[in-house]
Amino acid sequence: MKVKPSQRESMWKKLKDFIPACRGRSLDRIVDRGLVWIGWIPEMMDGTGKILHISDTPTCMYGYLARLLRRVNPSVVVHTGDLADDIKLEIYPGEAERYRAAARRIVDILAAPHRKVILALGNHDKRDLLPAHSSQFIICDNVIDLTLCGEEFRISHYIGFILDKPARYNLFGHSLKPASFSDDEDRYYFNGMESMRLIDPYADSAFFDYPRGTNDARLMRRRRI
Repeated sequence: MKVKPSQRESMWKKLKDFIPACRGRSLDRIVDRGLVWIGWIPEMMDGTGKILHISDTPTCMYGYLARLLRRVNPSVVVHTGDLADDIKLEIYPGEAERYRAAARRIVDILAAPHRKVILALGNHDKRDLLPAHSSQFIICDNVIDLTLCGEEFRISHYIGFILDKPARYNLFGHSLKPASFSDDEDRYYFNGMESMRLIDPYADSAFFDYPRGTNDARLMRRRRI
């Protein structure tokens, strides 16, 4: 009977595989690969002509999100709501100032020259607490239909707003259920809480895991300070 290796054994095996792979590489490249290996930064990718879909982002993962955007630089970012998901405004309306500060931070992270940003606000967002933003931002409260990178998208925080008139690509968040799926008419329904998805309308999507602790923060398992 095979015995599942312990976490220490698995990490030691990865390290033994990683060290030979560094031979002949520059120090900068070794450091880069090491940071990818430990999960500090994502793989470098070309995001030109692609859409990055994220959702329900607690403040603890903003640093990783900033690093991801620098290394991928997508043409479009779609956030399907709850910009600061560890600040539950619907439950704790007294945390408006915390939310305002977090919203300012994530808007700064998402913004970049020549990038379109779509924000589909969630139940823990408030439009009047968002900072002033440039014309590159499109903000919707319920659902919005857009053409992005040559394909039709329907975008909302809630899948319920999607299902009555779905597009080729349908992006939502709010809950881990339902999981992402496709239908018989070749339409795609992507849940942004599962992972950060880089959508290429002309090729397969790429995925980036949310950092460790993201779901705990979403569920407020971290102590509120």
